[in-house]
Amino acid sequence: MKKILVFDTETAGGFSAPLVYDVGGVVMDSTGFIHHRFHYAVLDIIGNPHLMDTAYYAEKMPLYWMNVQERGTTVMTFADVLRKLTAIIDLYDIDTIAAYNFNFDNKALTATCQYLYENGNWLNRKVDFICIWAGACDSIMNTQKYARWAHKNGFISEKGNPQTSAEVCFRYITGDKDFQEEHMGGGDAEIEAHILANILRRKKKTDFTPCASPWRKVAKTYKEVFGG
Repeated sequence: MKKILVFDTETAGGFSAPLVYDVGGVVMDSTGFIHHRFHYAVLDIIGNPHLMDTAYYAEKMPLYWMNVQERGTTVMTFADVLRKLTAIIDLYDIDTIAAYNFNFDNKALTATCQYLYENGNWLNRKVDFICIWAGACDSIMNTQKYARWAHKNGFISEKGNPQTSAEVCFRYITGDKDFQEEHMGGGDAEIEAHILANILRRKKKTDFTPCASPWRKVAKTYKEVFGG
């Protein structure tokens, strides 16, 4: 059974050139069974106080470090993180890599390579890339049932569109409306793998192509139900 690598990053440095300080992920198969877990803190970035002041979740750093100590998250250089990722890909013969918002995570890894090494190539293996967000917006959330659920529970953006984050999607498929992401690579990758497994179990043709605005499909269905 083929394996898929699902990963998630947390970043500092702003949206235009995000720098990865946290990388977590899992190796799963098409049934959703997880064969391997990993979680790395990137020393080059997380060890720079000036950069970490720009982290999106900077206020959570004390909690983050407590989790690093308690859960045994490995702190290593970015170069070693990339070596570990390559080793995992080779060990499990992985030909597909997935992330919830693949475009962003790919951008972050590329920007970090460019920042540290003046070379944006973070992966030297030939694999397919899929976006779980795109897949979820094409299948799980692109339904009238989801539109009504989001409307009923107030999961609507300021612009009047259904929210389509991994957190909200996970709430929908599990029925846990109070679930909150950790915003740490390891834990977030696990819920993203859960979402991917839910899509695969449907055994329907799904568009996983990374794109900028997969949420538009969900918004269109929502407007068909509620107008606007």
